[in-house]
Amino acid sequence: MEPKDKVTVELSDEMKGQFEEMGKSVNLIKEDSLNAVESVKEEIKTQLNTHKEQIDKMEEQMNLIHVQGADSKKADPKAGFKNHIEFFNAVIQAGMPGNDMRPDKMPENLRPLFNAVGSDEARQSSNPDGGFLVPPAFLAGLMTTDPQALQIDTGALTRKVPMDADTIYLNARVDKDHSDSVSGGFRVYRREETGTVTASSASYEQIKLQANSLMGLSYASEEILSRSPVSYASLIQSGFADEKISKLNYERIWGTGVGEFTGIINSAALISVAKESNQTADTITATNILAMRARAWRYGGCVWMANHDCLTQLMAAYIAVGTAGGVPIFMPGNGTDKPDTLLGRPIIFDENMGTLGDLGDIACVNWNEYLEGNLGGASFEESIHVRFVYNERAFRFVVYNDGQPWWRSALTPKKSTVTLSPFVSLAARA
Repeated sequence: MEPKDKVTVELSDEMKGQFEEMGKSVNLIKEDSLNAVESVKEEIKTQLNTHKEQIDKMEEQMNLIHVQGADSKKADPKAGFKNHIEFFNAVIQAGMPGNDMRPDKMPENLRPLFNAVGSDEARQSSNPDGGFLVPPAFLAGLMTTDPQALQIDTGALTRKVPMDADTIYLNARVDKDHSDSVSGGFRVYRREETGTVTASSASYEQIKLQANSLMGLSYASEEILSRSPVSYASLIQSGFADEKISKLNYERIWGTGVGEFTGIINSAALISVAKESNQTADTITATNILAMRARAWRYGGCVWMANHDCLTQLMAAYIAVGTAGGVPIFMPGNGTDKPDTLLGRPIIFDENMGTLGDLGDIACVNWNEYLEGNLGGASFEESIHVRFVYNERAFRFVVYNDGQPWWRSALTPKKSTVTLSPFVSLAARA
């Protein structure tokens, strides 16, 4: 295929002049841009040199100070400070305007800690990012024992009742005597074709829950609140929370019902299993445990509660089998997901239970039959006004609640005079 004929375009003098002017403008723009870039590069280079000189001067000042930080800390783990408050005040003072974290303006016992700082990626070389090392004698935090190591929150096992007023009433059927009726009085009969039956009705009762206040109060000086290395307000709040759990655990067992929970030991439905004849004082036998198991209502929902000093008695108890030995009633758990068990049900060792030999040292409890109402939630508030003239702040913890067993008596089965209850304890063995 042959190429097409070329077409020659003739530009006018005017158009040629316009193209020449455009070319000159483009060249000028390119030249200006290159000059601007070179100017910025020179400015950046100047700033870098200035910063380098400042850094070199700071390093020279640092090198003027020769302190053996490690030897100093070995001689005195507190680095010469009386306490952590004095240490933190020195750090604050070193960062005040005019001092600017300059080593030559720091207290002598603060300089070794500054010089001992490293320069890793955690930015310990920069004071605003945590450059100062806390003296090892003043580590932040608070060592405590876990209250739930000796007791669990039994409130997690009770039946919760919402309260929207200070006092509420719950209707309940009186159905604890099954000798004639299991429904509180209703009866059904077989009848002849033209006959009738006797009318029946049930009896009812009301259960009253009245919220009472549980309160904690603490004061703390503004000095300790502002200078403590840990949040002192948080320590107060967590302390009240721990104490609330412990207090309610105790009341669920021993409460009198007057301005506080009614405990299972003071319940009208409590069954107290008598000791064996001639049983040695301060002992627990397998026969005791079997007798308690026989009186427990809905044993499949029960847990055993016992004081820690009952452990050795329970581990030594067994059901005799002939003359060859016996079957242990206590099975230890693994300390994690498998709990200790007694006759197949979990056992909780709780410091609130009675001491060995006393009433309440061991009990079999179905906590689902224990009602617990809460009016609102727990509140934790603070005020600067209560002790303003003492420069102290007040912290207040308040919760409103009530709790009690809803059974008013033990249950009498249809064909037995041996009663049953969700709350069974072993009588004292003095």
